[in-house]
Amino acid sequence: MSWLSKDRIKEFIKYDYNEYKFPLVVMARFACFLLKLINKHDKAFSIASNVYRTGWPGSYDLGLDYAKFYFFEKPSMGKLLVDNYINAIEPLENTKKFFDDPLDMLDGVVTVLQAPANGNKGVLIIKYSYYFPLFIRLYNVKAVAENYHIILEPSWAGFCDLNLLSYLQFPFPVFVQAYEKRDKQFLEALNSNLIPLDVGPSWFINHENFNLPTENSVRDIDIIMVAAWARYKRHKEFFNAIKNLKAQMPELKIFLIGYPVDMTKSQVLDIAKQAGFEHNVTILEWITPEEVADHQRRAKVNVLWSKFEGNNRAIIEGMFSNTPVVLRRGHNYGEHYDFINEQTGCFADEANLSQTLLSMIQSQEKFEPRNYVMEHRNCIRAAKIMGDTIERVEHSRGNSGFKADLVVKVNELHGMKYLNQSADFFKDCYDELASHVSQNS
Repeated sequence: MSWLSKDRIKEFIKYDYNEYKFPLVVMARFACFLLKLINKHDKAFSIASNVYRTGWPGSYDLGLDYAKFYFFEKPSMGKLLVDNYINAIEPLENTKKFFDDPLDMLDGVVTVLQAPANGNKGVLIIKYSYYFPLFIRLYNVKAVAENYHIILEPSWAGFCDLNLLSYLQFPFPVFVQAYEKRDKQFLEALNSNLIPLDVGPSWFINHENFNLPTENSVRDIDIIMVAAWARYKRHKEFFNAIKNLKAQMPELKIFLIGYPVDMTKSQVLDIAKQAGFEHNVTILEWITPEEVADHQRRAKVNVLWSKFEGNNRAIIEGMFSNTPVVLRRGHNYGEHYDFINEQTGCFADEANLSQTLLSMIQSQEKFEPRNYVMEHRNCIRAAKIMGDTIERVEHSRGNSGFKADLVVKVNELHGMKYLNQSADFFKDCYDELASHVSQNS
């Protein structure tokens, strides 16, 4: 059996016909119960966490019940789960440099948004879920929190997860970007120190890089897909779903932009060839953000065809280039996001993707996504939302003098940068954070 067919089976089990999978959740709950009885708590929580992420009927309650059990009913067990998880973290290709020098996390993965002043805390943000426990491993978080509020920016949906829940151990508020209603509800139901923020990673696009096409620009790319060479991005399924479109548009022009994850560029090209699209596809790897922006401005439609991931940024980058998006219906937990609307694009499924794309390609000019995201979903507005929430919490705790004034940060492929600020402005902050590297890191 090929890896593609194995992957399709896994995808089917996880995401297809989810409305019929309540019996699987019942079985998972029974397995968790048995594992608890024999003190296999790591495995019990792992099953509850993984099932929560599926979105199957009953999976939310399973995840919430086990999060409450381990972190509120039996907090010593929860602490042991977290300690075991954090201590088991091994250096990987993308994290070895942080083990070698924890200061490399600063100004990129851990970014200061507001300096402490006048007896009030500053604000910092940690990006990517898999760095949350690493920060606990490498830094004295309690010492950091004496001077800073901490914001977590998860990179993946599904918040019943030790990467995130490891912060339940701390006796201070920790703010969490919650971009899926289901995950926000989960945090609210915990009624803990984890406080949801109504923003997500895709809010932090540098809109100055993704501009409107110039007057003489030509939209000569029919479809663009900015997606890593990864199985969950579903390139094969995308090509299979648009075979009817190619029959109607033999000269269809598609650009794929990405970088290797668990697939290679040549594998993606092979997928295109097998589906009969080798003469329709241009594949670009590791191009610069500026080049991505140039291609977005040339495209008529931007497509995201994954079933489950985090808060995708590429579709918002396209919107800032005034390129509408097609998002697969049922993405993540199937929420009908407010930012997919008549101005910005639409949802589609395998049955109607070809017709949807044909209609959008032929009437691309009727969409105005940039106007929508500039007004409703941008990094400046996101900084204000986060600051206002932190300010309300501080005031509710009796600190009426706290004033939030967060600088604006933007997300790039490998980390965060400031929109209109030099990192030198926060040099003293980063120097102070450096003093909190754990002695045993």
